[in-house]
Amino acid sequence: MRKIAVILFIVLFPLKSLAALPPEYQNEKDFDVIIEFIKSHEKVISTFKSIDFKKFIVYFDDDCEAIFGRKVIQRPSGWVGPAAPLELKSTTCNLESQ
Repeated sequence: MRKIAVILFIVLFPLKSLAALPPEYQNEKDFDVIIEFIKSHEKVISTFKSIDFKKFIVYFDDDCEAIFGRKVIQRPSGWVGPAAPLELKSTTCNLESQ
């Protein structure tokens, strides 16, 4: 009887590891932040070269970079939560059109 109860429990309540935000949704949020940045700066959109999604860098103009990153959030050990939003950390050139 005990085995049947355990089997029913496993079948009815499957164990899943749930992420706070699945990777495809996090990637979409990151993509939206970067695209919005490009669209909101005339110099960047008019001289845009490429995006490095692994390093979160937008390349534009002559050797200019816009570097994105996440704020470091201290979380308790073992706690899983959403990644901090992507934000502009620095640029190597002035963003204003000359």
